Amino acid sequence: MAYAKTLREELGRNSIELQAIIDKAKNENNRGLTSEEREKFNQLIDKHNGLEASIAAAEKSDDIVAKLAANAGNQPSAAQVDQLRDEFRVNPKQRKREQTPNDKAFSKYIRHGMAALSQDEQKLMSFVSNSGGSGFQNTMSTTTGSQGGYVVPTGFSDQLEEAKKWFGGIDGVVGKFETETGNPFPWPTLNDTSNKGRIIGQNVQVTETDMAFGQVTFNAYIGSSDLVLIPLALIQDSFFDLDALTARLLGTRLGRLYNWKCTVGTGSSEPTGIVPAAVAAGSVYTFATGETAAISYNDLVNTEHTVDPSYRYNPASRWMFGDTQLKLIKKLVDGSSRPLWQPGLTASFRDGAAVDLVAAKPTILDHPYVINQDMASPAANAYSGLFGDMSSFKVREVSGGTTVMRLVERYADYLQVGYIAFQRFDSNLIDAGTHPIAVMQNSAT
Repeated sequence: MAYAKTLREELGRNSIELQAIIDKAKNENNRGLTSEEREKFNQLIDKHNGLEASIAAAEKSDDIVAKLAANAGNQPSAAQVDQLRDEFRVNPKQRKREQTPNDKAFSKYIRHGMAALSQDEQKLMSFVSNSGGSGFQNTMSTTTGSQGGYVVPTGFSDQLEEAKKWFGGIDGVVGKFETETGNPFPWPTLNDTSNKGRIIGQNVQVTETDMAFGQVTFNAYIGSSDLVLIPLALIQDSFFDLDALTARLLGTRLGRLYNWKCTVGTGSSEPTGIVPAAVAAGSVYTFATGETAAISYNDLVNTEHTVDPSYRYNPASRWMFGDTQLKLIKKLVDGSSRPLWQPGLTASFRDGAAVDLVAAKPTILDHPYVINQDMASPAANAYSGLFGDMSSFKVREVSGGTTVMRLVERYADYLQVGYIAFQRFDSNLIDAGTHPIAVMQNSAT
């Protein structure tokens, strides 16, 4: 209890420091935080989260100690108490997630290979249950177990997915679907918008009008993280969170590739990106002459109304552009040089810039926006922005397609182990001819 009490006292002091930073900014005309204050604020937030986790662990250990004492009929020794508490204390920099049997088997495999696994753990690494359980599956390969590839467990996949989302714009915004296999997957389309009923006279035969069907075919291209080499010294360090490091490295690389190809991929031996797909569909609004690296309020309105209302007001409709384009939009002013970016200004001046960490972002013409740094910056002829129903752009992922391979012998003379991650995916726009997404193109001159 004393340890938990000490942590709570430290948490209170930490909270006072946090509040002091905010109060200082408010008292000085609601100014924004300086860079030093922001850095200090973020450090205190990290410390706050770590202390909360440590308190929870300490209280858990106290509860376990009490239960042990009750079951044994006597008080455990001081050494036993200290050992239990040490096991449950949480280092803010090395917080370990709770692991399922699958996660534990995979973690042991990452560190030591198949030879270190028990028979039960090897069974987990050798199949996926017919009931759809979260086991592992060997890749179709003739390599040995220590060099084989395995579908990663749920816990590791979650870390990898989180790392991928750091490189935003695509994942979590557009539509996504999974398939069990990587065979070509046709997605049917139907455009019946040009057809309508007609008035006919009595005893007149009705007119036959066929529906216009089409399809978009999704493939399953293999995306690779490239090889990551990790020294054996780190692998053998039992206190080093190798799972998190490997997930961060592999997920970051796959995330960059995933977002890049799903944004500007050509569709030739790679996914079709959202920009080339929307351009090919033909819904392009070109800015007026002179706007090679600029944007006007009229451009935003015209681009918005290039998209049919049936798509424009869908919940998934939003703007997509890079940070440079957002900066230009924030600089737009009216005839009296007053900024048009009023929502952002109002929030900043009322609450203090960067103080409200969870405030919703302003909208543009009542539509949200997402920053995608893989889109082109404003320049002559550049496709610098998108608007429309982003859910109509689909990303296909092969179910269980994230695979990790561990290479031991190949780099043994360097005392290193190699890791590679693969993911099979494709992307394309589902456009039956009604153009759910419009493209903003800067002027050529």
